[in-house]
Amino acid sequence: MYILANWKDRLDADSSSALANQILSNTSSAYGNIEIVIFPDTVSLAQVALLFESSSIVKIGAQDGPLEKSGTLTGSIAVANISQFCDYVILGHSERRSKLGETDEIVAKKATVACDLGLVPVICVSNGEVSNADPYLGIETQLQAIPREILSRGELLIAYEPIDAIGTGSPGNPKTVEETARAIHKVISRIVPTINVPVLYGGSVDAENVTSYLSLKGIDGVLVGGASLAADSFLSIVDEALHIEHAQ
Repeated sequence: MYILANWKDRLDADSSSALANQILSNTSSAYGNIEIVIFPDTVSLAQVALLFESSSIVKIGAQDGPLEKSGTLTGSIAVANISQFCDYVILGHSERRSKLGETDEIVAKKATVACDLGLVPVICVSNGEVSNADPYLGIETQLQAIPREILSRGELLIAYEPIDAIGTGSPGNPKTVEETARAIHKVISRIVPTINVPVLYGGSVDAENVTSYLSLKGIDGVLVGGASLAADSFLSIVDEALHIEHAQ
């Protein structure tokens, strides 16, 4: 089970370090089979990674990845840096697709570089702005754009984000989330029949609703935004996940 914390650009370096220390001092080996991954902003990435350097419980990810293995792309993250400090990387987040115009092709290129670096890409897919018309429109296209060789490795995560649940405080309907997860697994199984890729849900997740998502068939974890910005609320989500793990 995966619990991912996406801090976006909500925290400065000092706040990121303080939150990281709070989480570090309150995690224990009891979390066992739960994979906890924290995604600080780029400025805070190295500092937060060093804090968790000796932790076997919490891993670190970047909020975006390089487009090329090497080059002179101003503003990009150097390959050597991202691979030194991270285990995971978020790619294709709905905000980057909608606000920065990132295409399926760009996400695919970044995913290829990430896998070559030994990073686990968390590829986000969403239903665009047509969820009322067709809840799966766009998702299949985004999945089909992922290079087959990456899917074949099985070393990636898919995060489903309903557009109307991102940062709105209005979480997705669990029934719809389960149906969408089923559709995602179906598409992936058509491309690579023998591979089971974990599917996560992201969108206004908190301690009060996380159980309704983690208990769904086909959902293997959550991508948490606002509720990950305080240690108490984030660790409450991890505790709920732990209860589900023990109940299974």
